[in-house]
Amino acid sequence: MKKNKKSLVYKKRLNILKLSKNIIVKNGWNETSLKAISEKTNFSLDELNVLFPEGYKDLLIFSLDEINLQLEDYFKKYNLIRLPLNKRIRKILITKINLLNKNKNFYKKIFFFLILPHNSKLLSKQLYKSVDLIWFIAGDHSTDFNYYTKRIILLGIYSRVILNFFNNNDLKKLEELIDVNLHYVSKIPQLKKRLNFFKENIPSIFSILKKV
Repeated sequence: MKKNKKSLVYKKRLNILKLSKNIIVKNGWNETSLKAISEKTNFSLDELNVLFPEGYKDLLIFSLDEINLQLEDYFKKYNLIRLPLNKRIRKILITKINLLNKNKNFYKKIFFFLILPHNSKLLSKQLYKSVDLIWFIAGDHSTDFNYYTKRIILLGIYSRVILNFFNNNDLKKLEELIDVNLHYVSKIPQLKKRLNFFKENIPSIFSILKKV
C-alpha cells in the first residue's frame, strides 16, 4: 500500500479521482468513463490515458487502493494489539465501512461492476488485497498454513458484510452482522484442523490471486 503522496503523478491521479466520483455515479464504469471525465473536467483525454494507461479499470483500481491506504493510515495512530483479535477485526471492518459510506454511491458502482461475471479475476484480486490488509493492520505475522486459513475465513465474513452494506442503509444492523460472523475468527485453531485437506492447494491458489 505504499504510495509516494508527494509525487505530481499521484496528486493528479488523486485529483481526478475526486472530480470523477459524481460522474461515475451518473454514468457508471465502462469504456466511455474517461471520455466523460475529460468532458467535465480540465483534464484532456490524452492526459487521462497517460495517467491511467489501462483505461477506466486503472482508475477503478486506484480508487480501491486509495480507500485501503486511508484505512492503513487511520490505524497508524492506534495500538490495536491490546485488543482481543475479534475486536481488532471488528474495529477495522467498521472503520472500512465508515470510509466507504462517505461516498457510498460511488463505491457501490464499483462493487456492482466487479461482481459482473467477466470481472471475476479482478474481483478476486481486490477481495484478497482487502482481507490481506485487514489482517496486516490487525497485527497478523503468520507465515505458515494459518496465513491462508485466516484469509479464507475473513474473505467469507468480509464478502457478506460488503454485500449487506451496499444493499442496506442500516449501519447498526450491519454492526450486528459483523458481530454474529466474527465468532469464526476466534475459532481459527479449530477450523484450521478442518481445512488441512486443502493444505497442498491453498498456497498455489493465493499465489495465483496475487498475480492476477
